[in-house]
Amino acid sequence: MEAAHSRRGARQVEGWFKKEGWETRLAFFDEYYVHIDLMVVPIAKRLTAVCLACTEPALVSWLRDKAHEIVDVPFEDTLNLGCNFMSLGRDQVIVPKSSRSLIQQLRAHGFDVAEVDMSEISKTGGGIQCMARALRRERA
Repeated sequence: MEAAHSRRGARQVEGWFKKEGWETRLAFFDEYYVHIDLMVVPIAKRLTAVCLACTEPALVSWLRDKAHEIVDVPFEDTLNLGCNFMSLGRDQVIVPKSSRSLIQQLRAHGFDVAEVDMSEISKTGGGIQCMARALRRERA
């Protein structure tokens, strides 16, 4: 019953976004993750971090069809909120120190990476995005 309510709610929100002229893509995922930002996070225009091992293939295909390059985040890293990071704009990101693969890949893409030890905070289920308010990023 709860899943039906979640889907109905998601479709209601989708309707609001479509009224505003926004393109939407609903994605349903294992409730273990609670939030999609534990497995799919935008990095920059057309560059997205995705845990390919646990993200529905249709969503990955949709991103690729939109010309997004995918930075694969290992499944093991998602278990420790390693995909929950924050892009500050201007090629600057804040990433959990434990997310070594993501950090290496971001640096290879030319990003300035600030590594933060999140080991104690993530024990309570919170990640970098969870600790921040909405950011106003300058348009590049």
